[in-house]
Amino acid sequence: MPTALGLTNDKKSGTPPGSGPHISSSTTMGSNTRLDTISKRNHAAAREMETFLWRALCDEPETLKEYIAHDCVMINPLLAPGNSTQPLSKDTQPNVVDVLQAGAGRKFHGYRFHGDPLVVEVDLMAVALVYKISLFRHGRKGTREVVASASSTWRQTAGADWLLVAFHVAYADDDEDEE
Repeated sequence: MPTALGLTNDKKSGTPPGSGPHISSSTTMGSNTRLDTISKRNHAAAREMETFLWRALCDEPETLKEYIAHDCVMINPLLAPGNSTQPLSKDTQPNVVDVLQAGAGRKFHGYRFHGDPLVVEVDLMAVALVYKISLFRHGRKGTREVVASASSTWRQTAGADWLLVAFHVAYADDDEDEE
């Protein structure tokens, strides 16, 4: 039955529920996917923050500080000097931010996730992701692809910002079958 605004609440109208566009502040990046639970919003935010992190690593290393918690820990032989697998923190030399900013933009110029990262909620305001990624760098012989596995943990601040608290990247086995 039409209402005063011309809308209908009739269940038998011609449009099936969910088929038309909906207006909600609970959507993300134009996907038209309802993020109507905290869990769904956390999962979407985790994937979005991981994308922001890799974009910053490849394109704008100077912006990395805004994504990293002061107590972040990391192992990342792809970016660390000498391909080191030493754990890094704010107290190590070099520290997490130094390694990310120094190694990022000059080493890799692009990335590609292999499928969607898998996300798990650690807590109401924390998420962890695992995924496989290809990183691309330019060299004398053209573009080279480096395949790695990665995991990261993010926590949400009281101001609703997400910050990286743990980041682990490792070279993937070369003999794995590609998707």
